[in-house]
Amino acid sequence: MRRSQGRRVHHAAAGFTLVEIAVVIVVLSLLLAMIAGLATAMLGQQRREATRQRLSGVETAIALFVSQHRRLPCPADGRVAGTTSGAGGELRNGSGQCTVAGAANTQTHGVVPWQSLGLAEQDATDGWGNRLTYRVAPELVLDNAMDFTACDPGATVTGAAKVACGTPCPSGTWPAGCTNPRDVTKDKGLKVRNLAAATPLVMNPAADPSTGAAYVVISHGENGQGAYSNQGILQAGNPPSGTIESSNNAADVAFTYLTSNATTAFVDDFPVYVEGTGHFDDWLLRPSILTVATKAQLGPRAH
Repeated sequence: MRRSQGRRVHHAAAGFTLVEIAVVIVVLSLLLAMIAGLATAMLGQQRREATRQRLSGVETAIALFVSQHRRLPCPADGRVAGTTSGAGGELRNGSGQCTVAGAANTQTHGVVPWQSLGLAEQDATDGWGNRLTYRVAPELVLDNAMDFTACDPGATVTGAAKVACGTPCPSGTWPAGCTNPRDVTKDKGLKVRNLAAATPLVMNPAADPSTGAAYVVISHGENGQGAYSNQGILQAGNPPSGTIESSNNAADVAFTYLTSNATTAFVDDFPVYVEGTGHFDDWLLRPSILTVATKAQLGPRAH
């Protein structure tokens, strides 16, 4: 009898221990899942903050470039690995046209030209490790194209009689012979639309005065679709997203020849975190022409 009772006590104790272990395993699994979720959320927030800071740094670097060169820089070729000599340098010919894709006035594959801006390559990548795509209005990379210091906001002369912004207003005859900056910026800049529709445009070069973007800098977000890596490899997207987001693709040939009357437009809107064609997580920096000029201390002045 004693032996039998002892065995029963032993089995009961052993069974209870197994239950305890199972409970502990479940609790630990739940805790680990919670910790993993919090870590993922924190990492995502850190990457978004890094992207925000780097976009701000690029904006400042471009303004400094404009103040020194009185024009906007051309993009660098995103297909070139960062370890290659000359990587990150703007591609521009002697006529002042961008030549990113080899031919004159091409920007396909264009990324922020970190070397020409005096930045480290990491400063021109987003928080997910991809290069920032860069497109610029082609008329604004020409010599002195961003110098508006001789323009006067109060000038009324238009058409053939106007004086270019790079030419001082005639002394003693203001506003006759002076140029209003709205005449110089008209039909210049890049188009930007939102997710809902292609019209009305968020930024429109054809508006009077022009609201076109001087340039766009794009982070392709968490899924990276359409971005170039530091090795010069175009990212397919993980998970891949739809046609709307592809409008910002760094390799999009639709933006090979950029003109003020281009039918295509870059897309900027609030993020939509759904899988499939409706997904959108791009970040855009898209300042107006006069905003860039003013920040570079080359904006219009009263005479």
